[in-house]
Amino acid sequence: MTTPVYESDPDRAPDTDFVPGELSLLVAGNRGRLLDTRRTPITVVAVTPDIGAFVVEINGFEDAGAHWELPLPNVTRFQFTHDASRTDTAELARAAAKFDHDMTIDCDPAAREETEHRINEERRAIHDRLTSGRYDVDLPRRIAERTGVPALYELCRELMAERGIAELDDEFATVFVSNPASGELVKGHAIVLAELGLYPYHGGIVRNQDLFGGTRSKAHRANHIIARMALQRELWSMWGRATATVYRGTAVEGPLPTRSRSSFVSTTLSRDVATAHFDGGPTTTTAVLWRQDVPIERLFMTYLETPAMNDPYAEAEALLLADPGNRAF
Repeated sequence: MTTPVYESDPDRAPDTDFVPGELSLLVAGNRGRLLDTRRTPITVVAVTPDIGAFVVEINGFEDAGAHWELPLPNVTRFQFTHDASRTDTAELARAAAKFDHDMTIDCDPAAREETEHRINEERRAIHDRLTSGRYDVDLPRRIAERTGVPALYELCRELMAERGIAELDDEFATVFVSNPASGELVKGHAIVLAELGLYPYHGGIVRNQDLFGGTRSKAHRANHIIARMALQRELWSMWGRATATVYRGTAVEGPLPTRSRSSFVSTTLSRDVATAHFDGGPTTTTAVLWRQDVPIERLFMTYLETPAMNDPYAEAEALLLADPGNRAF
């Protein structure tokens, strides 16, 4: 029997046992479910109006135990038990309105040219590390097995540590595979991507003023982006690949929504993983499966060299920089 890509609960309660999420239900201790195809169970553990956010703990499936910090308006993406406690919403409504603003950072072609120069410099620094033969990979087998390469884990850790960004690398990968919308770590990278000239930023304003403090500074983030992209280009070039075949699948309850303007695009090198998303659940009404060969210049991070992309999930993930002209990826 084929092992399922994702865990699920075939005996989950019906939606009629829950009420739609709203601000009044953001009370620590309230239990509910995410409105995904699996109806992932959650508990509210904190509400922080000063940064316009609330925190939930995931109570089931692969992310069990993880804490997600989400903007207050995201409460509508959940449902709660009928006996959930309620609170006055005045303070929460003010906090939600305060942070309900977007900002835009356009790309400067000169900045992009300088960034590409830095990426090429990093490639030269990495190149000699890849000549030992330790990093030759049977890509079809690794994709079929959806398993990373321990030798590449070690290499990536060494490279990030040498550049003083190992902690940032671990944080970014861990957050992204669980929920890139949790907290603002990924948002910080998206802002720096725009400042590097790689992809414009269109999104929410910064909620946490410590976003670029310490090891998360803009300089550290820029070094991380450049080092990661240089590593991808060197690895895939060494393997004789100019492109990577990636997949995405989605299933929704209703019409297909407009694609969000995200700076990063999560894809998979495994058709099986994309198909698991495409299959959806009992309430799915619309599903789409995409495949495309994308240039390796768009690769940012993959499961092949990233331990966090192998446990608890085995999604054969490939994270891309977005392309504003690409309707699929």
